[in-house]
Amino acid sequence: MSVHSRVGRSVRGAAVAIACAGLAVGLAGCGEDAQGENTAESRPAPVLGENDDRIQLTEGVPFSTGAGADDGTTLQVTGSSDGNEPAVEISTSVAGGDTATETVALGDTLDVDGAAWQVSEIAVAGSGAQPSSVTLVRE
Repeated sequence: MSVHSRVGRSVRGAAVAIACAGLAVGLAGCGEDAQGENTAESRPAPVLGENDDRIQLTEGVPFSTGAGADDGTTLQVTGSSDGNEPAVEISTSVAGGDTATETVALGDTLDVDGAAWQVSEIAVAGSGAQPSSVTLVRE
């Protein structure tokens, strides 16, 4: 019986050693994957400007559709109203030309450089600390 006991203990010891080695390898592999997953690609999100037929304007910040100061149209949110239907005032000025102010609500369209832009989002500021904003999408 003593030989049988020693063989049993040896088998159990080997099984425990193999299980521990497998656990250690598994944990090491998980640790490497976790480090790789934590490094996400980072790029700035467009907050202001034109991107993929979308323009987001923030109150008080001018945006020009042209490449230079003398090109295109300059857009700027100049005011907002929060009633039954929120609306914003957008000032448009053509380079070297006229300036006009138009009040637009959700779903309204605005003609900019011969293209129709529809108001898709409006965020009306509740206080002076946060400016109002509007998002326009090309039709």
